[in-house]
Amino acid sequence: MFEAIDASGKRIMIHRFLIHELKTMSLRCPYCLKPLRVRQGRRPHFAHISACSGESNVHMSWKKRIADSLINAGVQVEIEWMTGERRFDLWIPEKKIGIEIQRSPMSAEEWIRRARLDAKQEQTVRWIGFHPSHGVTLRLKGWMRQAFLQHDYLDLIVENQIRRFRHPVPFAKHHIYCTVQPLSLSDFLSKEPSSFPRKFSIARWQGIVHRYRRRPFYPSLPPRILKVPLYQSGFHLQNLPSFAFLPITRLLFLPVHPFEFQIVVFLEIKGRYTLSRLEHVINQLLHQLNLSIERDLMGALVREWMERIEEANKLF
Repeated sequence: MFEAIDASGKRIMIHRFLIHELKTMSLRCPYCLKPLRVRQGRRPHFAHISACSGESNVHMSWKKRIADSLINAGVQVEIEWMTGERRFDLWIPEKKIGIEIQRSPMSAEEWIRRARLDAKQEQTVRWIGFHPSHGVTLRLKGWMRQAFLQHDYLDLIVENQIRRFRHPVPFAKHHIYCTVQPLSLSDFLSKEPSSFPRKFSIARWQGIVHRYRRRPFYPSLPPRILKVPLYQSGFHLQNLPSFAFLPITRLLFLPVHPFEFQIVVFLEIKGRYTLSRLEHVINQLLHQLNLSIERDLMGALVREWMERIEEANKLF
């Protein structure tokens, strides 16, 4: 939607105003008169503000269910606990653990803001989200990516139970393939997550890659970086080798499509993978994309990439 009504009833066209000006206005839908907000996607537009009457029934139900489980296990728990600038759904005083049940959308920026407050107050927080589609693949919305990157796991409610998602492997810009494990109360309350081996289905991964190869190719990377070099090299999605579609966990740290990134690296490296050459090509590509990563992460990414190359050599 590109038009709205301001407080005086005047019709507002979005392209005639600066975004920061629109954010200061009280805007309503010209058709239903419900409140609107400004959203900045590929093209700025107005969107309806979701109606909110406090917590949803599902949220309240899970808050009570988790509180009852903790109390039955002999754990002291406070409900709707305020501490400093933070409010938690549940609070465990003995362990200084807050529990946040997050069903409504929340941005990564807001999650980071809360995480910084928690770190400042030396509080541990258990975030619990919802996984509407079930299964081992997951769309990372807003706060979920940040939580995964910081904690190395994500606790989600799946089919009426809380499950822990580990070992994320990105296969699209916002989608990951995970290992899912049952979650005991002791694991949930532990400040250090227990080790859990990665369970990885080669057949499922091959299916993911197969579907990617067959879809229309509209990459998010600039044509000069991906599409032009790809076609100049005589390749297309169907005849690229498996080296261009590896399950690399640490690519989750980069705000790019993991397969597009790997294809560019493959084309540049020309199949001659060594630690030093791979690191050089990745650094070169990051520079082209105006991205950067810490030195330790770069080392871990290159090592993991080479491990996946060795595994692929054994399989294929």
